Amino acid sequence: MEIDNCKLKIMTLPIVAIVGQPNVGKSTLLNKIGGDRFAVTSTLAGTTRDRQYLDTSWNGVDFTLVDTAGLSFGEKDELTMALVEQIEMALVEADLILLVTDGKLGVESVDRKTLLKFRKLKKPLVLVVNKLDSPKLGPEQLLAFQSLGIKPFFGISSVTGRGIGDLLDHVANYLKKHVSAKADQREAGEIAVSIVGKPNVGKSSLFNKILGQKRVVVSSLPGTTRTAIDTHIKIGETNFTFIDTAGLKKKAHRQTAPDLYSGFQTFKAIRRSDVALFLVDATEPITVQDQHIAQEIFAMNKGVILVANKIDRFGGREKDLRNYISLHFPFLWFSPLFLVSATTGAGLENILAAIKPIHEGRQKIIEQEQITKLLNKTLKANSPKILRDQKIPKVLGLKQTGTNPPTFELFVNYPAAISTQYRKYLQKAIIKELNFWGTPVSLKLKGKDKS
Repeated sequence: MEIDNCKLKIMTLPIVAIVGQPNVGKSTLLNKIGGDRFAVTSTLAGTTRDRQYLDTSWNGVDFTLVDTAGLSFGEKDELTMALVEQIEMALVEADLILLVTDGKLGVESVDRKTLLKFRKLKKPLVLVVNKLDSPKLGPEQLLAFQSLGIKPFFGISSVTGRGIGDLLDHVANYLKKHVSAKADQREAGEIAVSIVGKPNVGKSSLFNKILGQKRVVVSSLPGTTRTAIDTHIKIGETNFTFIDTAGLKKKAHRQTAPDLYSGFQTFKAIRRSDVALFLVDATEPITVQDQHIAQEIFAMNKGVILVANKIDRFGGREKDLRNYISLHFPFLWFSPLFLVSATTGAGLENILAAIKPIHEGRQKIIEQEQITKLLNKTLKANSPKILRDQKIPKVLGLKQTGTNPPTFELFVNYPAAISTQYRKYLQKAIIKELNFWGTPVSLKLKGKDKS
């Protein structure tokens, strides 16, 4: 095993951070932009959300929006300290900062010490005055915030959507003019592999075993690893970047800024990888948090290998363990499952042998004749059914449009007439028949040209 340092630039999205005091509407703003329930909102300050980030696009500009909400605050000194941590996180990650305030409470509600720290930042800052839900009161409330001296500033309602378009116009224009896409360093041709899972499942131990050296401090205390650590290695003739990540915390009402930062770093690591090694503890029950992490990997269309670690401590039958794990991750039916011990190295070779075929499958281009043959076969076995209040669905064709992940377009007469179940049926057929084992495939619906 040898270390190799030739690098390739892998471009990543600019980051826009949403910061501010508790209960000013940061999560609601993220939800509105995402067009979905990306975060759990509440009138209670510090409510924990399912996600802290959103990859989105506006006016042709792609960027990652980061919500730094989720902290619980007590006295004012604790509030100030927590907001400083938010600022520090924004300093590390953000290309642009959106400072959200509560327009209903007025300019007097803004913490002056926090504002002073923001003014000292060498980061572009946009003031967002939220909760201006009434068009009549909005302009009057907004004018008072001019005294803060932050330009530009926008009045919005994250509930109704009022003013958010103008805010996003500014964000997109700024990023287009001033921010270039960032570059991660990766060796040409190498496979990026993230090691993910909740805390204390043995990620760092597995990482060390692969490297054959103690590159990462291993501790029995959950949460030892705070940031993602990249290591470029060569195993046989294959070059890898292994990304060891911080453990994702269980959802809790009191979550500190470093824990939020670690979680975001983990999600970034998943996005940067080609294949994710998803670890669970063979000696512990599967939790909702395990399922949440697996769903994130699946949602990002990454290749995935299920790894049940600590098999040396497991006292039951391996067949029962496999069935138990498969039952809890049915959406990962296409992924291999290996039972390993990061302590002894048992089963490690199986993991390493599976990574390359999955990566190669993600790069594979299928001949159109083979795709058409598959489509005809699946339509003959099961054609799309008519949905209530929809027109008769008709499939017109299927073609591959991309790789890494494998991406296909299904041409239909009316996209709304194709059910989610039928879409999943076709995706399953593509993986099975075209041999895309170990990776999800993206299937996009395209309606007929009205012209």
